[in-house]
Parts: sequence; C-alpha cells; structure tokens
Amino acid sequence: MTPMRLLSLTLALMLLPVAAHAKPLKTNQKKCWDAAGNVISCAGTGHDGELRKGKRRAYVDNGNGTITDSGTGLVWEKLDEAGGIHDKDNIYTWTTTVTEKIATLNTPPCFAGRCDWRLPNINELRSLVDYGRFPPIPPEFASSCTAGCSIATCSCNKTFGYWSSSTYKLYPDQAWIVYFTIGYTAPVQKTSGDYVRAVRGRSS
Repeated sequence: MTPMRLLSLTLALMLLPVAAHAKPLKTNQKKCWDAAGNVISCAGTGHDGELRKGKRRAYVDNGNGTITDSGTGLVWEKLDEAGGIHDKDNIYTWTTTVTEKIATLNTPPCFAGRCDWRLPNINELRSLVDYGRFPPIPPEFASSCTAGCSIATCSCNKTFGYWSSSTYKLYPDQAWIVYFTIGYTAPVQKTSGDYVRAVRGRSS
C-alpha cells in the first residue's frame, strides 16, 4: 500500500462516526439535589439529573432465564429462589465461581442452550448499577422474587457483593466486586465467599 493510500485510509477511519455502542449508559438519575440533600429544580444546575447523558438503558427478558441488555449487547443470567444453580443465595469463592458455577452452566446441553457463559469483568458488572434507584439494580433483575420461585417466573438479586473476573492489580490475591447494596466497587480476598451472576456475549 502506498503512503498516500495509507494516509487516505487513516483519514477515512478517523472520519467514521463513533459507534452508538461506544457511548456509556445513562445513570438513570432524573432528579437534582442541593448540598443539603434537598430536591431542587434541575434547570441550569449541570447535574446528572439535568443532563442525562449516555445511552438509554433497555432490558429484554428472553423467556429462557436470561436478560439481554440492548445497551451493551450482553446477555445476563437471571437468578431465583429455587435452590438450584441459579439460586441468588449461592456463595462462591473467586476460584469456585468458574470451577462450580460457570462449569455447571456450560455443561451440555448448557444453560439456555449456550455453552459460553462466563464471569463478567468489572466494567461489565458495573454496567448493571442503576444510580436512579435504591437498591441500585434495574427492576428487570429484581422482580417477583418470592420463596421457591424459578427463573421462569421471577428475577432475583442479592444486595451484596458480586464477583467479577478482574483481579486487583495492587494485591493480586484480591478481585474486584460490585456491591449492589449501594452500588460501589471494591477489591476483596479471592478466598472470600460472594455471589455470582453469569454473563455471555461480547460487551459493546
């Protein structure tokens, strides 16, 4: 390829529109507050509740125990109260998330007919945090959760820590977790017991 053609190709690629999926998701905050915590008019504040930047969140229940996030392209496992592999109360160490939970989902015929389930990385897991709600989880992941319900009839969430596949660089014996209690992230010891929501697909 000649230098001129290479330059033309480079410029063409630079001028391509940014893909819609490259945009971060909205936080879902629609109100504004002052420093004392009082609700105020959002007009002219520049607060998140006024600007509402980002891609709209949209979730689809696929009817097979999974939820698709059309904003990221990821497909998430639903959790339930049925006592099996999808039970929201199941606890795993960082190692057993893969050797037990993920391995079970990927054992043929595999969960929802797909054998590529995995532990989400920290950015993927954080995409589920809905800052416009408390607890900060979209309702599609926490609805009709009653004792004994299955992923066919309910969607459950534990408001505690969920494992990601991402190791904490400073202390590699720890991994990042998202706490859906209030929506923050923190590293914890990989030998700790926490919760898992599996994912599949490639994040946008």
